Amino acid sequence: MTVGRRRCALARLISGGGGFLVVGALTWLTASSWGAPPPSPATGEPEESFRLEPVVVSAGRIEQKLRDVPANVTVLTREEIQQSPARTVDDLLRQIPGFSLFRRSSSIVANPSTQGVSLRGIGPSAVSRTLVLLDGVPLNDPFGGWVYWSKVPLESIERIEVVRGGGSAVYGNYALGGVINIVTRRPEAGVAQAKLDLGTRNTVDADLLASHVMGPWAASLEANFFRTDGYKIVREDQRGAIDINADSSHETFNGRIEYTPSVSSSLFLAGSFFHEERGNGTPLQTNSTEAGYIATGGRLRTADGSDWNLTLFSNLQTHDQSFSSAATGRNSETPALDQFDVPSTAVGANFQWAKRLFHTHLVTAGTDLRWIEGETNEDFRFVSGEFTRRRKAGGEQQLAGIYLQDIFTPTPAWQFTVAGRFDYWRSFDASRLERDIQTGAVTLSRPFPDRDEVAFSPKLAVLYRPTDQLSVRGSFYQAFRAPTINELFRPFRVRNDITEANAGLEPERLIGGEVGLDYAPVKNLLGRFTAFWNEVEDSVANVTIGAGPGTILPCGFVPAGGVCRHKQNLDRTRIRGIEAELKYHLDAHWAVSGSYLFSDTEVLSAPNQPQLEGKRIAQVPEHRLSLKLTYTNPALINVSVQGRYVGDQFEDDLNSLKLGDFFVVDLMLWRPIPIPKVSAGEVFLGVENLFDRTYEAGKTTDGIVTIGAPLLVHGGIRVRF
Repeated sequence: MTVGRRRCALARLISGGGGFLVVGALTWLTASSWGAPPPSPATGEPEESFRLEPVVVSAGRIEQKLRDVPANVTVLTREEIQQSPARTVDDLLRQIPGFSLFRRSSSIVANPSTQGVSLRGIGPSAVSRTLVLLDGVPLNDPFGGWVYWSKVPLESIERIEVVRGGGSAVYGNYALGGVINIVTRRPEAGVAQAKLDLGTRNTVDADLLASHVMGPWAASLEANFFRTDGYKIVREDQRGAIDINADSSHETFNGRIEYTPSVSSSLFLAGSFFHEERGNGTPLQTNSTEAGYIATGGRLRTADGSDWNLTLFSNLQTHDQSFSSAATGRNSETPALDQFDVPSTAVGANFQWAKRLFHTHLVTAGTDLRWIEGETNEDFRFVSGEFTRRRKAGGEQQLAGIYLQDIFTPTPAWQFTVAGRFDYWRSFDASRLERDIQTGAVTLSRPFPDRDEVAFSPKLAVLYRPTDQLSVRGSFYQAFRAPTINELFRPFRVRNDITEANAGLEPERLIGGEVGLDYAPVKNLLGRFTAFWNEVEDSVANVTIGAGPGTILPCGFVPAGGVCRHKQNLDRTRIRGIEAELKYHLDAHWAVSGSYLFSDTEVLSAPNQPQLEGKRIAQVPEHRLSLKLTYTNPALINVSVQGRYVGDQFEDDLNSLKLGDFFVVDLMLWRPIPIPKVSAGEVFLGVENLFDRTYEAGKTTDGIVTIGAPLLVHGGIRVRF
């Protein structure tokens, strides 16, 4: 931890001092206001800015009008992002009922390894079953598959596209349940924007974004700093002397350079640095992360109408964290595991060609490659005041795929999509080595055999638009996900519960389909309805083996109150349900929206774990509901109130640890204000969990309950020069 802090001293200096120098240097820049819509020449009232759909989305690897995508797609625009009191991407996305993380906790206080994302309830463990992209580059952690949501400051985002349904036909690995595509803001001519957001629990969120365009060149820079004292995550009646606030802080630096010599060609270079420090609720439980990525590439449109795109990227990351075992009464704790170094590296590329043929076919073809290396270095078995064993486990992976997609539009009313992708996955040079720390003697040496798999992911979809107001869609797809290095080789511990890795895990394979319709019967009213069905073969789950105290294979010694769980493939699980969305603008000021997800999950077949058959999939509630009411009147005040309901769910595979349902309300107020020498100014106030509802976020076998975020109030100012 000390080493990580030293390495980031320069980064803190830049964010704390250098960032404000940049603000001062750029105050001469001018740009148009982002605030209120322009007034109507006829009435003087703000013109209605609501649109039934954004113009284009790009989550399908090519730009399409939203109405031309044969899937249930939700787009959060820049305006909607600013209307939310959320301060991280995951908290923002919780307004979409199909979105869920492994834990109910916000990434502000949750351990990073619990931040795997799923859509529609696909997935009973912490790894993501959804591909998350940042400007086309995978954001999923290369080692464990989870997502560091704080890497992407909200101020940098232009829009977020959430596409539900198997996306492996063009994206391959991770897109089992869909794709979340985060599109950042492109550089603008002579713009600087700053935000300062202060809140309860000593929370500070500061952001500086500057960009400029000069001829064919464009550049942008962003610095973000966040810090909070957090809150105690264990339920109040169960707390002991060891329970302290789960605090966190992070710094993010993003940069981008673009060169556009003509309308038919462009090049870019982008990079990011991220550093995070966390306390996980007790003095001995902490973690730290340093990560960076670089991406480059370009696009070219040739004379024959072909579009060529190339992206190269690399990720480099190191992570450490410590775990402890709490005594009964929670008045003392003992070190249990110290993962002092978990490095990972990833290198990838995507090359794509697209062209419209015969006016009715839009054909896309491409290939992508990714190489990943990762390992965990950790001390364990704490005896007589010190760790006695050291473990090194990890390996390498290669992923390669080729894909072809044809979007056929024979008439304006009909569209057919046919896509297919072959993927090759290889795991190699993997091993697990354990030594006695005092003597250096090898206590376990286990090389794992090289493995490889081939997967084919097809997709068929149809879209029918009998009128401009009605679209009917349906699709059938298959998808796959390869197990991560973390799942294959890294054990982990949550308090007294131990989960062992499994080097023999098979890739998950999904088959599914959906039907739906989009209907706009009157102006400014849009309804969407989708019914879906998915079955997952070889779904990876944390399977309960036995309870402590005592030695339980494969976990080793399990303390009292803890259990041993083993990552295993379930033969077949089923996820089916319905999604419904409604958006309505009553007039230029009032808007209401709502969405609902019903997700029925079941373990259909598990011959090796017969006790799980018929059980619900862990961590998946049956019901999710979101309601939002917005009033916009820049001359007076803008208000957004959002309510979110999450039904009960089970923490564990045996359905023995139930987490209750809850309903929380969030509030956001904002108003443009005039500031001398500033082109646009805005003040805002956000309240999360307005009624301070206490709800369960997690539960261990010994009955310790962690809770979600309490009442949080924050507010500040945003200025644009």
